[in-house]
Amino acid sequence: MVADYQPLVARGLVATLAADPGIDVFESSADPVALVADALEWAPELVLLGVPRNSASVMRAAGELSQQVPGVCLIVITDTDRELDVVTMVKVGVTGVLARGAPIADVLMTVKQGLLGRSTLSGDVANRLLTQVAAASRLSGPMPAGALTARELEVLRLVADGMHNRDVANQLHISENTVKNHMRSVHEKLGVRTRTEAVVTAARRGLLGLG
Repeated sequence: MVADYQPLVARGLVATLAADPGIDVFESSADPVALVADALEWAPELVLLGVPRNSASVMRAAGELSQQVPGVCLIVITDTDRELDVVTMVKVGVTGVLARGAPIADVLMTVKQGLLGRSTLSGDVANRLLTQVAAASRLSGPMPAGALTARELEVLRLVADGMHNRDVANQLHISENTVKNHMRSVHEKLGVRTRTEAVVTAARRGLLGLG
């Protein structure tokens, strides 16, 4: 499901995604009330949501979407030059962020990654996320690493740098399947579902050496 406060952008995204035979797509209203109502009616697997600069109401709608449509993947499209409260985005269920005006290839990749249950944050957004979480971590103090192994922490730190599984595998000279297994273990141990949540949780516990 696609919704954007700029109707022409929404229609362009719908046309782009509809051209892929593996994606069924429809347009919703960017009005928060209508957005939630459409999501409840259609139960989409993924929502691509364009966020304006004054986005408090949209973020509230995003939180309601996550609560009322369990398992929905929520990807936000926004201006990367605006002050993003990325931690709040993650808290309300956002699993991916796209820069407004991103290339079509990036849009398709992000949507497909989202449909596979993978989080997608650009390097700039990921850096903002880690900076904001690190500040909160310094206030609350570090927490022990618990059962995470040294290799799992190493993999997680590279993921926090914005690397995909293949890049992590090349960096550590291990197979991509091994990376996936490490991340699956990290998710289980931290009690999270997505890569973004894993990074946020680990950063809050002081496991990523931020600060």
